[in-house]
Amino acid sequence: MALAAVCFAGFILMILAQVSYRYLGISMVFSEDAARLLNIYAVFFGLVMVVNKDGDVRIDLIDRFFAKNRKLQTALRVGYAFILIALLSAIAYGSLLLMKANWGFLLPAIPFLHQGHIYLAPFIGSILSIIVTISKLHGYFVHGYEPVEDLL
Repeated sequence: MALAAVCFAGFILMILAQVSYRYLGISMVFSEDAARLLNIYAVFFGLVMVVNKDGDVRIDLIDRFFAKNRKLQTALRVGYAFILIALLSAIAYGSLLLMKANWGFLLPAIPFLHQGHIYLAPFIGSILSIIVTISKLHGYFVHGYEPVEDLL
């Protein structure tokens, strides 16, 4: 969570610096690439936090319909987890392919970073989110955790 907040704060600072320096007539060539990178990293590191706190998008009406039956509610959460793992796996695989394909090209304004660094964030965020989701599934199957009522 702290890493996502630091990336977001850096993103805001880059945008503010870019706008401020524009009024002073000074060019900040690297700020566009840095702001884009920090924004992408903030989004995908924040994804891990959202998955950890069960904040992912789902249809609330279905959750409320199954709220009275704990076993069906747990089965629904397990189903959500499998769908989430499938979607995150697709994102991880696609970002891995794009990262490998673009690693040989440097960012124009930040020559010590590669274009592949752009796709590293979705890869890391997706893999970490998959790990969090699998640990929740482990809790459902092994330890018998049931969904938290205040999330509904």
